[in-house]
Amino acid sequence: MKLKFVATQKPKTQNPTIQRRQRIVRRIDQQIALLSKAGPDGLPNTSWVWMDDEGTCLLSVKYGRQVLELEKGMPSIFCGDLDKVIEVITYIRAMALEGQLDDQLANASSDIRKKFTAG
Repeated sequence: MKLKFVATQKPKTQNPTIQRRQRIVRRIDQQIALLSKAGPDGLPNTSWVWMDDEGTCLLSVKYGRQVLELEKGMPSIFCGDLDKVIEVITYIRAMALEGQLDDQLANASSDIRKKFTAG
């Protein structure tokens, strides 16, 4: 293997937008792992996925404990069945990496910080 050396050093501070993206992607990866291990007993309590009365799977993406509204006034994503959930959450992961959720993540982060400074 041939190594490629560059004259770049790791920055001392990281862009907050990038930090938020990485944080949500880590949580999404954890959710994918949880869903992959979900057995016949159902979904774990820590899962972002739940079933309504008709057995339809829905997904709410969370940043910390706060649910992100990816569409204004609509905090949940219709997935239909459990097989579709991982496909949907993987798509949300790609959206986060592309920066499509930056505004929602910034708003959620700001709301979380307000709770700590308001007290």
